[in-house]
Amino acid sequence: MSNLKTPGTLLKDLIANVIANTNAISYFGKDGVVRAILNAIAIEISELWNDLYQTTRSIFVDTSSGTKLDELAARNGLTRLGATKSSVVLIFNGPATTVIPSETIVKSNITGQQYKTVGSITLGAINPNIQRPIWDNSIGDAVVAESLDTGSKTQVGVEELTQLQSPISGVTLSNIIPSIGGLDAETDEQLRYRIKNRISLLNQGTQQFYETLCKEVEPTVFNAFAMFNPLSLGTKIYLIKNSFAPYLQAELDAIATYVYDRQRALSPVLCVNAGIKSVEVRFEYTRDEDITQATIFSSIAQKIADLVESNYDFGAVIKYQDILNIVIDTDGVDELVINTLLVNNHQANVVCTSLEVPRFTYLKINDGTELPIIINQKYVTVE
Repeated sequence: MSNLKTPGTLLKDLIANVIANTNAISYFGKDGVVRAILNAIAIEISELWNDLYQTTRSIFVDTSSGTKLDELAARNGLTRLGATKSSVVLIFNGPATTVIPSETIVKSNITGQQYKTVGSITLGAINPNIQRPIWDNSIGDAVVAESLDTGSKTQVGVEELTQLQSPISGVTLSNIIPSIGGLDAETDEQLRYRIKNRISLLNQGTQQFYETLCKEVEPTVFNAFAMFNPLSLGTKIYLIKNSFAPYLQAELDAIATYVYDRQRALSPVLCVNAGIKSVEVRFEYTRDEDITQATIFSSIAQKIADLVESNYDFGAVIKYQDILNIVIDTDGVDELVINTLLVNNHQANVVCTSLEVPRFTYLKINDGTELPIIINQKYVTVE
């Protein structure tokens, strides 16, 4: 479509057309009757042209914005993603057998941002909430916590969540790994990209049908993996939440109900959380005396957390070489003792299955001159 025409432009076009088609009209001065008629017509056509121009702009993905883009997304079965929550792995210490209830509120010692635990744990017991290699019990009392608020302001760094809203006798806590998630609301550009790359709902009953439907009925679904469930002759759907925290059972049941009601076959639908593959890193090194080990620890922890978060999806591969590069490129690491850099106790990539996602949960560094940095479990025996 050509550029928007003004009444003046249209008036000139009309005059030119009239001149070209008749010799009977010879005067187009400002006080001319014919000019007045043509001027009125030009104004009407300009308004129609403007309406058409704006309508055309609003139906194109590349030119729409704001609410117009939201309307266009809705026609394609999409909704603008809102700000997401953050999640983090918390480690609790205290008297053995102490129960840390689900939805225990903890706070940042810097910003005051609040998180709540997803699930309960008993101190002194290895918590199955995180499926991890059992070569070290240092995070046996770990639990995932999710922010109460949303957006980038909820992100926390190493050892920032240390306060209990309601104290529990003898119990302390911290996070040795930075949070992940905490994205701000989707921008026009991000929504425009999703509209262009959207996978349409395919035939009823296909894998893509169930995966796409999950995302459409529940905006907190970051990704889904559907497969045939031979036990129920239905569909089992593995879900990743956009905060990267696990769903509660009630939330999983609600999503399953939504999907069940929107299929034609009415086959049983079961929704579960994706499996979590722990990523655990340890190494020894020589440190630059001008940079503290705590600073080095925080820097490496944040970089590895960012690496894992960028690969947070089903079947992800966390490359050993990428972690090696992070360590040797970090200020303060003068020399790495190469044979001590272990990822999940091996010098190899971490490979998730098609039903697993990776999660950075553990880091231990030792420069040989002081105690290695890690939070160790300490239990008080209960008589």
